[in-house]
Amino acid sequence: MTRHDGAHCRELLEELSRYIDGEMDARERRSIVTHLRRCPCCEEFADSLRRTVVLCQQAGKRRLPADVRARARARIAELMAESSRRTGT
Repeated sequence: MTRHDGAHCRELLEELSRYIDGEMDARERRSIVTHLRRCPCCEEFADSLRRTVVLCQQAGKRRLPADVRARARARIAELMAESSRRTGT
C-alpha cells in the first residue's frame, strides 16, 4: 500500500463527483481508480459517496403519499397567510 502526502487525496476529492457521475475521460478515470486501489481512506469515501448518490436518486423517484402532500400544501398555505397578515399584503 502506498502512502500519500494528502495533496493527491485532496485533488481526488475535488474530482470524485465527476468520477462517480462518469464524466471523465479514460485517462482521468484510470488515475482515480489507481489512487483508490492504493488509498483505503479515499476508497472508503468514494464508496460512501457512491451509496449516497444512489440513495438520493432513489429517494427523488418516490412520490410522497397523498395525505402527506395534502398536509404540506395546507401548512404552506397557513404560513403564506400568516406572512401576508404580518406584512399587510
